[in-house]
Amino acid sequence: MSRRNLELLLLLIAAPIVILLYAMIVINQGKQLDVSTLGVPLGIFAAFAVAHLAVRKWTPNADPAILPIAFALSGIGIAFITRLAPDTAVKQVIWLFIGIVCMIAVIVFLKNIDRIANYKYTLMLIGFLLLLSPMIPGLGKEINGSRIWIGLGSFTFQPGEIAKLFIVLFLAGYLAANREMLSVFTWRVGPFHLPDFRTLLPMLLMWGLSLIIVVFEKDLGSALVVFFVFIAMLYAASGKKSFVIVGLALAAVGAVAMWSIFSHVQIRVSTWLDPFSDANGIGYQLCQAIYSMADGGLFGVGIGNGLCDQIPVVESDYIFAAIAEESGLLGAAGLLLLYLCFAIRGIVTAARAKSDVSSFIATGLTTSLVLQAFIIVGGVTRLIPLTGLTLPFVSAG
Repeated sequence: MSRRNLELLLLLIAAPIVILLYAMIVINQGKQLDVSTLGVPLGIFAAFAVAHLAVRKWTPNADPAILPIAFALSGIGIAFITRLAPDTAVKQVIWLFIGIVCMIAVIVFLKNIDRIANYKYTLMLIGFLLLLSPMIPGLGKEINGSRIWIGLGSFTFQPGEIAKLFIVLFLAGYLAANREMLSVFTWRVGPFHLPDFRTLLPMLLMWGLSLIIVVFEKDLGSALVVFFVFIAMLYAASGKKSFVIVGLALAAVGAVAMWSIFSHVQIRVSTWLDPFSDANGIGYQLCQAIYSMADGGLFGVGIGNGLCDQIPVVESDYIFAAIAEESGLLGAAGLLLLYLCFAIRGIVTAARAKSDVSSFIATGLTTSLVLQAFIIVGGVTRLIPLTGLTLPFVSAG
């Protein structure tokens, strides 16, 4: 079977799952099942079918699993957002269609992705400006304790999500140009051999930028994603484990420093350690999520039958808890397995790439999405302190 036929088969396998989820919501709301009430999942499938045709025409050798996985995750997400926040679901569908249009535009017009290496410092500047733009007085907005939004009239969005893309593109160009230098350790510090300081400078800049994000924007999630994506790409470029060790050491130093200095970091950590100490206050959201996931058991309470809608901001930050309650441990595990499959296919794509730039881009984007999923799911399940990230493809926004 060709790659494109396999992609079409996987889309057809995912479609009934998405439609069935939406049908359960429709029935739970007391409506009839027909083309009008199931128009959203059918429309989403049609949009991804158009994307499949574009891939079949312009990139016939692309990985066959990534598009169907994105369809399954997006469909599951929109089904649960419709259940929890119907007005928000409309916006989510619109943004999904815009995303598919942008994807098709990229594969049609960006014939040689290696050319972005010529503009790597411009991309870096754009990425940094976007990441730091919420700190601009009058433009940035603080919502739910984090200053990660910019507002233009009634329209708000998180520029950090776009910034991550530009930073990955910059890092791919930079690492491809300096790959040999990163593999040669010429600087000796006691018993340790390190690369030249100028080669280490980007890591130090990323570390500093991560701390700035935490300090001024109170955005622990983006800081973690930006820094660890860089560490993953640096390791992929050099193959040196010492970069990972130094990176983890810098992250540990930064985390301890932030915890000892800033009250909002201390609150996040104390809530993580014991949310029930203030179950009606700062721990309310996490406690409600814990009860929801426990209530779900192995098979769930059924789509539309849970009490997860009592979790504040459940459609974005805590949508995993809603999925775990209403579809059970099996449904939640299935969702995580989709992210695992996405990670595997992304790394396979990076390994098959024909140039360093495209390989590093695939590595960076895969790491960004999967790491973001790990951080938010880890926060909801109390594996790690909670951060204000969304679950890629699934959460509202």
